[in-house]
Amino acid sequence: MSADEQPPSESGPRAVESRAPESAPAESLPALSPALANAVALGVTLTGAGVLAYAFSPERAGQPAMLLSLGAFYAALAAAALYLLHKRGALARSFRPAWGDISLAAVTAGALHVGARVAAALLASHASPHILWIRGIYEQLGDPEVLDHTLVGAAVFAVAALEEITWRGLVMGSLQRVARPWRAATLTSILYAAAHLPTVALLRVPGVGYNPMLVLAALGCGMVWGGLVVRTNRLLPAVLAHALFSWSIIELPIWLQ
Repeated sequence: MSADEQPPSESGPRAVESRAPESAPAESLPALSPALANAVALGVTLTGAGVLAYAFSPERAGQPAMLLSLGAFYAALAAAALYLLHKRGALARSFRPAWGDISLAAVTAGALHVGARVAAALLASHASPHILWIRGIYEQLGDPEVLDHTLVGAAVFAVAALEEITWRGLVMGSLQRVARPWRAATLTSILYAAAHLPTVALLRVPGVGYNPMLVLAALGCGMVWGGLVVRTNRLLPAVLAHALFSWSIIELPIWLQ
């Protein structure tokens, strides 16, 4: 080799080629396969339907097992959702408080409560026997006349928060990795409503018919909560809105006027 020919420096192309690639950001993980995302979504839906069938069985009306079974189920799945968010590096962002979160959640919950009252007035007015559909839902929690609203309201608040983390954090979070955000939100809402299908028969009122109220509520509210996740790119506002709405339904029963 002549004096004019220098060996390639370590900063040259060869060194660049041998340099180990930097790791990708935590949230830029490879997308889930459609099969795995669908398996997560359908698995939560089917197991959720089973737990709801157990919780809303007439034998558990007014019993602690009703809320305890829902709480245990959603606590386990919410824990899984939080773990996966942590592994993706998205946990802090999903629950990072922002200015106006409480107001946004309160306004959303209030609007849904008003919407529930309007829907109840249209579908099950006091002049219609369908009002028994709504009363039957409350009676599943206990006798509305003697119900400890503070205790039951707190339990419902907690269960609703865990439920939201499960559906929008685990199910919608999985679907978002194989579908666009609004499509994932819509699919999640449909599956969320489907999980409530057992209540149609379990809350059936003799002489009135099958009870679709919880399925319709899950579909409509699910779209709103999913929309909050898409618009804010965080779970916290939807979790607060869901919990506040469910609490308000207990504190201000829509079947009483």
